[in-house]
Amino acid sequence: MSLIKLWKANPDGFNHYKARQIVAFAGDGNLRDNSDCSKELREYLGSVNIDRLAEYALECLNHSFPDSGFFLQDVVNELGRRLEFDVNDGRYRGVQGAVGFDGIWNIPSGPSIVVEVKTTDTYNVSLDSIAGYRSKLLEDGTLDKSASVLFVVGRKDTGALEAQIRGSRHAWDMRVVGVDSLVRLVRVKEKSSEDQTVIQIRELLRPFEYTRVDRILDVVFNAANDVTQDEQPYDSEGQNDSDEATSITQDRTPQQKLDDVRLKVAEALNLQLGAHLIRKRQALFEDKEGSVRACITVSKRYDNALQPYWYAFHPKWDAFLEGAQHGYMVFGCVDRNDAFAIPISEMRKILPSLNQTIKSDGSVYWHVKFADFSTGLVLFASKTGEKFSLQNYRVELQ
Repeated sequence: MSLIKLWKANPDGFNHYKARQIVAFAGDGNLRDNSDCSKELREYLGSVNIDRLAEYALECLNHSFPDSGFFLQDVVNELGRRLEFDVNDGRYRGVQGAVGFDGIWNIPSGPSIVVEVKTTDTYNVSLDSIAGYRSKLLEDGTLDKSASVLFVVGRKDTGALEAQIRGSRHAWDMRVVGVDSLVRLVRVKEKSSEDQTVIQIRELLRPFEYTRVDRILDVVFNAANDVTQDEQPYDSEGQNDSDEATSITQDRTPQQKLDDVRLKVAEALNLQLGAHLIRKRQALFEDKEGSVRACITVSKRYDNALQPYWYAFHPKWDAFLEGAQHGYMVFGCVDRNDAFAIPISEMRKILPSLNQTIKSDGSVYWHVKFADFSTGLVLFASKTGEKFSLQNYRVELQ
């Protein structure tokens, strides 16, 4: 049985397996280029959450095993995918006549990054050799002249490699970042909701004034943490400028609490659908193939006995869900043990019955309210007064 089938049969059981065991389950257990083992491992890594990726990277660095360097290379490339690069996996082992790179990270209509994964800088890296890979890729049209090189390193003490780069003729083409910083970047990206944030994150990994970007990334992490700690529920769901909302008490709900509920809803939805959704953005989740997608938004209980839960529905969420074979708009409640997953096709039928807010920048969103009756929650259409039953869409939380 393949690694993916084993994992899907018992995903919780895999939480206790180490990286070396995961390799043993894949194919014949021997990581080679173009092997079933490699294919299954990469498919598996693309389906697990960021916590698992972080654990595997740490194990590869602190408890090496046969092929741990190759495993780490695949983890790093998966981190690139989580940062929404289009990743071309490199080879594990160099062969004559082939350009030896660990990965190429591309963005649409933008410069590419040639990635080199290093667990240590105990021995000097041949910068000229790495630059030679870049030159060959430029010659065959794989890269354009603005492409750069990014060393992804496993150790924090990389002074020797940094000094090498600064003192070389490649100083403006190469940069260094730690694996732990890449993991943290993915975590920040997953809590973001704006495209611009993702663009800025990717730009940080390209050459500018500094050789190693970790210190700059620390500033980004701290700033992002400050913002999320101060967010209000209306802010996070995008409806704080609603005229109707001003009459409702807006006590702050910690962003972390909203996020904890969101992740709990995602876990329950996976169980109900038999899917393996991973986080893409703050509210957006999808499986590895992008065939199943969910947008999960969360509301606290407001001081309104009739309509205790308020949400927004954004056009960008509709566009995200439209791209999947199965898309769900999912509404969670901070104080309830259930959520409601409405297929996007059904949600679109309801939208004409909902009020809209048009913001000063021209963007719009719909108001979604849940009303509480003796028969249960219903979606109350503020524009038409219709009541849409939610019982067929209920997802029980664990």
